[in-house]
Amino acid sequence: MAFNLDDYEPVASRLDRFLKAHPDARVITDLVHYLSDVAVFKAELWLDGEIIATGWAEEIRGQGNVNKTSHLENCETGAVGRALANAGLSGSDFNKRPSREEMGKVQRMQGETTITENSNMATEKQQNMIRAVCKSMGKIPPHNLQSFTKTDASKYIDSLKNGEQPAPTYDTPEEPF
Repeated sequence: MAFNLDDYEPVASRLDRFLKAHPDARVITDLVHYLSDVAVFKAELWLDGEIIATGWAEEIRGQGNVNKTSHLENCETGAVGRALANAGLSGSDFNKRPSREEMGKVQRMQGETTITENSNMATEKQQNMIRAVCKSMGKIPPHNLQSFTKTDASKYIDSLKNGEQPAPTYDTPEEPF
């Protein structure tokens, strides 16, 4: 059965909703396992001095394009996404509980061609270009890169190439993947 990645909300937007609703909240992540290129992160959401939710994620270096260069970042973001879902920030439809990033992982793992993506979303090539240029300039890629449209990505790439300082695209502390 096919699924559409547009039906799933990115971790970045869910984290933004959580932090706007709870400005004093804390998100704490911990790399609990790293051996033979397998990473496991745990994320905790804290509110009023108490843990309200946890989330776990595992990623393997080199498994999929993102994990060739950023498996730790990807893993950490996945753990945050799971914690947010466990805290009820997954949308109103239980079937949409996973994040866009998690469903992308399913796509990578299955290698199926039945999964559809919005053709207006930034291509993986555009996203990788932004990451590479940002890295070469010592900059952190935009936090909501996975939700960029093709037009957003093109404008961002052009501004980087022209040596401009692109406007911040997201205002919450989250990893770029």
